Formats: sequence, structure tokens, C-alpha cells
Amino acid sequence: MSSSEEIITLVDRQNQVIGDVLRSKMDFGKDIHRVTFILVFTGNDRLLVQKRSDTKAFCPGFYGITTGGVVATGESYMECAERELEEEIGVSLPLTTHGMFFTEGEGFRIWGKVYSCQYDAQRDGPLTLQTKEVAEVLELPIDDILSNPSQRPFTPDSYDALLHYVHNDLTTSADDPI
Repeated sequence: MSSSEEIITLVDRQNQVIGDVLRSKMDFGKDIHRVTFILVFTGNDRLLVQKRSDTKAFCPGFYGITTGGVVATGESYMECAERELEEEIGVSLPLTTHGMFFTEGEGFRIWGKVYSCQYDAQRDGPLTLQTKEVAEVLELPIDDILSNPSQRPFTPDSYDALLHYVHNDLTTSADDPI
């Protein structure tokens, strides 16, 4: 199935399912949907950051602080996170769940779930980038991402995910969608 034929679950402000829509018909600035954000650590306070390809619809050429993507209908957050990690950078790693947050901005309204993992090139092998989505990866200290001395354009949703993680401002509950 092409990404334009993908069916996306729509949710409300409380993250309750309200329907489905074809990705090609979705209004990303209006429709609330679910997204995964995976912080890929390479050491203490160092993250892999992805430069998005110039063909991406949302923030082309920007740097994504996380791996991840839109949760498809019938898919759990965890299944999406595992799939996106494998698709975007070609690795399968154990994930730690940190919690949920709501964010919105120009072109997005999402309920995000933050995960993290540890990547070690010697242990896990080389990355295999999905070139239609990822142009390159950088390894950056979290402090450099937050202070941004190089003035890199970061995707606003992944930057917000990092802020929620760093400030320990993620919600968890017993009825948290998996």
C-alpha cells in the first residue's frame, strides 16, 4: 500500500478514536492523529538526528530529532514505533516507553507517544537509511539541539517531543493506548 493509500486513525483532544481517513484526504492542520517519536540515543545525552529529504510533505529538509511517524489504523503506538525505526534507519532495537503529550502547530495536531532506544554501531550494525525520507543522520548532544548554535531548522513536533521528554512533562496512565 502506498503512503497516500494509508488509512489514519483520527482522535479527539482526549485521544479517543473518532474515525479514520485516507492519508491523501487528511487535513494535517485540522485533523488530530497519533504519532510516535523515538529518541535514538548513541551515548549519554547524545541523539541521532535525521535530516528529512527534500521530498517530504511536512518540513522538507528540516532535521527531525526523533525517528517515528503517523500511527496507521489498526496499528498500536508500539507497532508503529518498531516499524518506523526499521523503515527509516534500518535497525530493530528494544524500546522504552516514556509517555504521551498533545501538541499542535502550523500543519499538525497530534497525540504523540515518546519512546527511546540505545544505538551502538558496533553492537547493532550500520544504519540503513530510507533515502526517500532520510537524507542524512547526525549525532548531536541534547544541549546543542536545545541551544541550536548551528541554527538548524528542527521539525517543530519532534522538538516539542524532546522538550516534553527533557522536562519530564509526559503523561502516563493505566488506560494509555499501547
